[in-house]
Amino acid sequence: MGYFTRMPLTPTAAQQGPNDWSVRTVPQRYSSFGLWRQTQILPRGKGLGGSGQINFLLHGSGSPRDYEKWSQLGFEGWTFEDLKPYFLKAFGTTESEFDTEPCYEDGFCPKSMAPMKLVLNHRDELMTTFKEASRQTKTEYTKFQKATATIKDGVRHVSFDAYLKPALQRDNLHVLLNTQGISIRFENKKAVSLYILLNHRYLNNVFINKDIIICAGAIKTPQILMLSGIGPKDLLQKLKIKPVVVNEHVGRNLHDHMNFPLYVSIQKPISVTLAKVFTATTVWEYLWKGKGLLSFPPVAGVEYQNPSAVMLFSMGTSSERLLRDLSNYKPQVFRATFPFHNSTRKEGFMFLSTCTQPISRGSVSLADANTKTPPLVDPRYLERIEDVRCMIQAIRRAEQLVSTKPFRDVGAKIHWPRPERCLTFWNYTSEDQRSRKRLRLQQKQQKFERKIKSAKINTPPDTYLECLIREVAVTGHHVAGTCSGGTVVDDQLQLKSVSGVRIMDASVLPAPLSLYPNSVLIAMAEKLSEMMRNNI
Repeated sequence: MGYFTRMPLTPTAAQQGPNDWSVRTVPQRYSSFGLWRQTQILPRGKGLGGSGQINFLLHGSGSPRDYEKWSQLGFEGWTFEDLKPYFLKAFGTTESEFDTEPCYEDGFCPKSMAPMKLVLNHRDELMTTFKEASRQTKTEYTKFQKATATIKDGVRHVSFDAYLKPALQRDNLHVLLNTQGISIRFENKKAVSLYILLNHRYLNNVFINKDIIICAGAIKTPQILMLSGIGPKDLLQKLKIKPVVVNEHVGRNLHDHMNFPLYVSIQKPISVTLAKVFTATTVWEYLWKGKGLLSFPPVAGVEYQNPSAVMLFSMGTSSERLLRDLSNYKPQVFRATFPFHNSTRKEGFMFLSTCTQPISRGSVSLADANTKTPPLVDPRYLERIEDVRCMIQAIRRAEQLVSTKPFRDVGAKIHWPRPERCLTFWNYTSEDQRSRKRLRLQQKQQKFERKIKSAKINTPPDTYLECLIREVAVTGHHVAGTCSGGTVVDDQLQLKSVSGVRIMDASVLPAPLSLYPNSVLIAMAEKLSEMMRNNI
């Protein structure tokens, strides 16, 4: 990975490159109408450390309710209380907001000796605005969380840096580069060897003495199992793969978050713009001090109102070509969604509205028995109308936040996406814009309080928002669940009905986490390693 992609602000530069599997979904039936071929692009990291090499490394421990749902689905021993010791071991905290930066400028004073280092966004004025707006309008169900990411000395800090890199000199560790796991060979339902592909050409066989732990991710792991003869009966028969164990749950239960982008322009210069990023001062501040705009992901924070959430993405401008390539937007839809796409200086941000507990479920399957053929990934985004309603709730919350005094003070203004396919659902006229301006003026002058509270603005109807969601919402990059705990693996993460195989990646999560899974998976891996040591 290049140094540019080690900067916390710019990991997406590695997506769609040689270190990304660049998985594409099959055409979606209920969503993605504004994307080419109605296809979502799912970045999946190839390097040591997996997708952590190409994502923002945002930290969070989820909600205790997330883990309770796992137990209800038959995945026991993985509640929040069960994982607390391993969050402490990996991160030095069980909190989602934490900072392990030095205590003093003139000396090193670590708050945690844990392997994973956390940095908290506590100096961002846009984050402060967001937090204050949330505080003024919060309910008993509202929870605000500042953005926290795994960063060390201004550089992205992935699991490879914390765990594998320090152990590379051990005599009992052998790391094969440019090597891909293909399938597992079983004898009497015991894993005896792993077929691997070296340098994309040479097939080899690695024999297994004890256990093999598959960490190939929520897309590749079920592919490996199905190619090994573990999967749905009809699929194995169709592709003439010799069955080892028939398990209809392999490759099923795929879940992922979707994000709806809502652009908000501001007048105060407190967001991240391309013009600010590409200056000598910004680059020098980062290279010399490890500080500044380049030293933290462009995320200010997130507000939860279960089951919806709103994240503030603090990029006022971004490269149209880069963002379009990464998201697969059609040009006209992209420009209708991001009105200042051709500006490098426009101040603003995006509210990313999401449903933290989507109900829709998809699948991973095989197109054929060729190991080089990409799997068929069908998330079935927004198949359930409940997910659409949940996202509408999040969008309404974002709209409410923008109307608060903290955001009015920075000149915030919503720019609703205007894709052609949705225009028939809402006739947004210049009179609506004038009504908004008059209301903001009244609020600024602090007059007519009763009238302001009851004033009606022509906001988009739910039918329009549903059309927008199905048109422009994109993946939240949290694909999981395809080898679920309780159905495919047991409570020890051992593959059911066979011996010698464990799975430790996002595929084992039986139900969604409330946003970021990265840190939760690290804590789960810590627990698995302890269980295996105790069994030796």
